Amino acid sequence: MRLDRSWLEELERIYRQAPISKTLNSDISFDDEGRAHFVLRFNAGVCHGFGDIHGGIIATMIDNALWFTVAAQYPWVWVTTAEFHTYLVKTPNRQNLYSEGWIMHKGKRIAVAKAEVKREDGALVAYGTGTFIVLEHLKFDLEEAKKRLNDLKSF
Repeated sequence: MRLDRSWLEELERIYRQAPISKTLNSDISFDDEGRAHFVLRFNAGVCHGFGDIHGGIIATMIDNALWFTVAAQYPWVWVTTAEFHTYLVKTPNRQNLYSEGWIMHKGKRIAVAKAEVKREDGALVAYGTGTFIVLEHLKFDLEEAKKRLNDLKSF
């Protein structure tokens, strides 16, 4: 499959402009196969009361890797999450975290992906799966996305 590089660049730009990327201190990139990669730099703002990265933040990294990996496969078409599961297997241990997604099934209406989160030392922290509905009749509206991001500035 030939990837639409302009679409991947737009997905990266959208993520980087989203408040969540700044809140988490995270970034996105895509590899040559369209797999989404995220880095979350350890920071106190993502920690629970015992001083390590909260499980909900790890689930967000799974969700991001899943959704963006699937979205990369359907240029300029809206995909929505039907469900996703996260399995936590090891403490983050106050390290930078990295997530990556893979396509398991790419259909006309449904896509399935898996993702992993690893610590900086390479240890697996979490893995997950997700199912996504491809809404081919809803084209991704870049102007609407920009408007919605801009509207957030008033909060």
